[in-house]
Amino acid sequence: MTTNRRRFIGGGLGAVALAGSRSTLWAQSREPIKVGAFGPMSGNAAAQGQSIRESVEMVANLKNSAGGVLGRQIEIVIGDDAGKPEEAAVVARRFATRDQVSLAIGSVSSPASLAAAQVFREEELPQIVVSGTAQRITTQGNEWVFRSAVPDRKLVADMVEFINEKMPKLRRFGFVYVNDDFGKGGFDAFLEAAEERYSRGDLDFIGQLTRIRSTNPDAIVEWSRYTEGALIHRQIKQMGWELPRFGSDGIAAPAFLDLAKEAANGVIYPTHFSPATSANLPAAQAFIALVRKTYNKPPDYVHAQAFDAINIALAAIERAKSDDRTAVRNAMRQTDYQSVRGPFKFDQKGDPTLVTHMVRIVDVKETDARN
Repeated sequence: MTTNRRRFIGGGLGAVALAGSRSTLWAQSREPIKVGAFGPMSGNAAAQGQSIRESVEMVANLKNSAGGVLGRQIEIVIGDDAGKPEEAAVVARRFATRDQVSLAIGSVSSPASLAAAQVFREEELPQIVVSGTAQRITTQGNEWVFRSAVPDRKLVADMVEFINEKMPKLRRFGFVYVNDDFGKGGFDAFLEAAEERYSRGDLDFIGQLTRIRSTNPDAIVEWSRYTEGALIHRQIKQMGWELPRFGSDGIAAPAFLDLAKEAANGVIYPTHFSPATSANLPAAQAFIALVRKTYNKPPDYVHAQAFDAINIALAAIERAKSDDRTAVRNAMRQTDYQSVRGPFKFDQKGDPTLVTHMVRIVDVKETDARN
């Protein structure tokens, strides 16, 4: 407003200055509300990044067709972190400064989510982590971070409870995990396991699996993402090793079944969402139908997490009656939402209060392991 005043009064056009100021304010009030969405749009987890993009764009398009939020259109700004922490930090800084988003949704991996969270904390920009499950994302006193995903400690605790209920004779577990925040978080929560680690990008797991086999476990747990997880289960099958197998939520993606094929049969894993476990959730059924109509395919769990995240974000903006970052952050804490995964609230740390879904692979398809 001051800039306009100097520009026009200097030329002796006070009336025009007033009109120009009003039109500028009106234009600003009509500007889109920007929401950032980021994840691995490239790299070996690109399928999950694409799921984030599809869900947030689908919801934004529906909202915009109905008039937007607060009478303004929603603009989705996409960022590609390639699954790398250093790239996530760059995307986060760009979102907060150049792009001027009001809220950020992402990422998929825990290391990338953590790296971005540190930047968003400095810039005071609210973030909803989509799929990162490492517990420490929400235990470092960061008041700007929330999470759509169930954290790893609850995932593991729910899986252990499932095993104790359904397979109480299993007592000794071999455990192979990716050596990063995601894998170590799962391992730390599974204290009775035998340990083998690998690095992201490894292709041959026979050495680790052979050492685990020598300990004569009753079952094996692998805490991996879908690319390495598929290789591990294929190599277990190649070894002719028959035993109960459990996986992480990181393999709960259609790409895992595409890569593992018949080697996936029998694997049980916790997941945040599956059409196979959602028959009693009306919101889930509507969501499944919407994704099928929009993209001609069933949704995966990242679709569900991102769908919930963008809806929660837009509802917070509506409650705040503003896209001011602090106001949106405060409104997020009041979330009480019927999500596609069940009733959803944030606890004091910013984690969701949700029940973990359990899946068993039969005939290379997900089924409800609790049935």
